[in-house]
Amino acid sequence: MKYYDTSPQVNSFDPIIFGPHVTISKAEDELLNILLEKGKEIRSPEFDFGHNLAGKIKEQYNFENYKEWFTPLFRTHLEEYLNTLPNSHSRHMVENALEPVEWSISNLWINYQGPKEYNPPHSHQGEISFIIYVDIPKEIYDEREGNPGTTSINYRRTPPGNLVFEYGEPIMSNFLSFANTSYQISPETGVILMFPSWLKHHVFAFESNVKRVSVSGNIHIKFNTIKTLQGWQNNE
Repeated sequence: MKYYDTSPQVNSFDPIIFGPHVTISKAEDELLNILLEKGKEIRSPEFDFGHNLAGKIKEQYNFENYKEWFTPLFRTHLEEYLNTLPNSHSRHMVENALEPVEWSISNLWINYQGPKEYNPPHSHQGEISFIIYVDIPKEIYDEREGNPGTTSINYRRTPPGNLVFEYGEPIMSNFLSFANTSYQISPETGVILMFPSWLKHHVFAFESNVKRVSVSGNIHIKFNTIKTLQGWQNNE
């Protein structure tokens, strides 16, 4: 969402952006490599996780004992997400916790998305969710070149394999509503997305005979709220 402040003290025409806190960062090679290796170890029916997920994807597997090797490598990305929170109730609560914020990952799974498979609109559990794009094959990039997406002729076309976030009332996407209720991202290998777990999103299918590999997880935040709530009330 964007709001343009036209008050006299504003000299430029800059948008004020607000809405869900979504961040994009880059994964280290060490993290990508270990996810690929650990993913191969659990790529069997024994670790099938598809029955717990919304995705129309055949191969979705749940990692085990991931806290030992994943959490230390992912810590800095969560800290960056929390440190870049805009001024809000959420930021106030994080900054005024009596003790350092405690967090845990409730689920961590890997997706091997194949041709014509997709993820319908859905949201996650927890407070914060993330997606790590471990391997986006060149064929999907090439497919996008033939399907360039938003144009003046067909503004509803979405490139293959793209992720789309949805936020706000559907009526706000009507013509001349002056609001954007969706935002799409073309995944690239090594990209990490972090967002509120309640934020609805979906993934489009592609045609190429390859596997689009991503890892997703949900984070639960826990901290003492006594000082937080008192501090918030005192600032009102």
